[in-house]
Amino acid sequence: MKKMINKLKKSKVFKNSMWLTILQVVNTVIPVLTIPYITRVLGTNEYGAFSIALNWTLYLQVLVEFGFGLSGSRKVAIMSESKDNKNLEQLFNNIISSRIVLLVISFVILNIIALISSFSMKIYLCMLILFVMIIGTTFQLTWLFQGKQDMKFITIINVISRTISVALIFIMVNQKQDIYLYCLLYSITLLLSSCISLLIAKRKYNLTFKFSKLNEIKSEISDAKYLFTSSAMTKVFSGFGTTVLGIFSTNSITGVFSAIYKIPYILTMFFTPISQALYPYNSARFKKSYNDGIQSVKKVCVPIIILFAIPSIIIIIFRNIIVNLLFGSEYTSYSIIVVPLVIQFIFAMINNFFGIQILVANGKTKNYSQAFTIGCFALVILNVVLGKFLGIYGVSIASALGEFILTLALLLKMKGMKKND
Repeated sequence: MKKMINKLKKSKVFKNSMWLTILQVVNTVIPVLTIPYITRVLGTNEYGAFSIALNWTLYLQVLVEFGFGLSGSRKVAIMSESKDNKNLEQLFNNIISSRIVLLVISFVILNIIALISSFSMKIYLCMLILFVMIIGTTFQLTWLFQGKQDMKFITIINVISRTISVALIFIMVNQKQDIYLYCLLYSITLLLSSCISLLIAKRKYNLTFKFSKLNEIKSEISDAKYLFTSSAMTKVFSGFGTTVLGIFSTNSITGVFSAIYKIPYILTMFFTPISQALYPYNSARFKKSYNDGIQSVKKVCVPIIILFAIPSIIIIIFRNIIVNLLFGSEYTSYSIIVVPLVIQFIFAMINNFFGIQILVANGKTKNYSQAFTIGCFALVILNVVLGKFLGIYGVSIASALGEFILTLALLLKMKGMKKND
């Protein structure tokens, strides 16, 4: 037993998982510490305006990320496995160049959305300030460090920058009028950490950015297009409820939903580093053989699902106390929406094993994208219909139903993959 523990501690997957867990805690849990304070200082209306602006900004963030987080880390992992460092700099240049092009496109889209929508000037200004996040995303190198299974540096950078940001929020955001300052402090962390990451990439891997040729950018985008589709749909899965409420409901109700949604979202953020750490490892296993990959996934699937099911049940049982403690009595009357949102998380976790750890790790990104298209289409229809007639309760139920339909679609794609293999 002691031998196994020592072996586990020396494992790159274990170390990478630990650093990724710390990164997720820093990026998610530490900012969540500000939520009880911010929801009370800004109030439901101002927090709702911020949530609507953030939601649209996150759609644009997905566009700039464009699935490179998975496609890039997979390529880096395979290069590292075969000791191929020759093409690393080219990949580095291609991904950043592609993201710069997408950054320009996303800024144009932001302004088009503002022109054709009925957003208030307050929401538009929040979107402009939060666009700093998109600039940071352009130069984000998590995919590189993840593929190299070397998350130590990016984690330390995020710990420092995120902690400073959170401290400044508590010190400087004191009234409703500070909503724009809150947007700036919320978004600047990603830009700062990305700049430092570029310096580390230069020092550690001798990577210097040079803008790629147009055909190389096209090729890189083409390689990631199916993953972009699934990433975009993942954002739809997580944020479409806020979008629908922003259209059919008030800023206050949107603010309530966005706040309560953070509870199961914390579980997602604890699960994400585990998924990210497993992904390059499983990709390498599937590269060897289909059976190696499947056995690798099977070993961890059930224990991890059980591990997260326990806190999920606790959250459902004590939802009233948790919502009141985190956000205040103004939000407690809507605590029932925690139930379908937690159920959504359980299905999302299962779908990660089916989709990311099996289909994508095995190079079946098209199959994964097709399954996501089915699930996303169902989610959009369910959200619009249920959101229009049942409001905040409707979008919560639609979230769980959408993930369940995605589970069925992924199972069908996995069966098809097994027959072909």
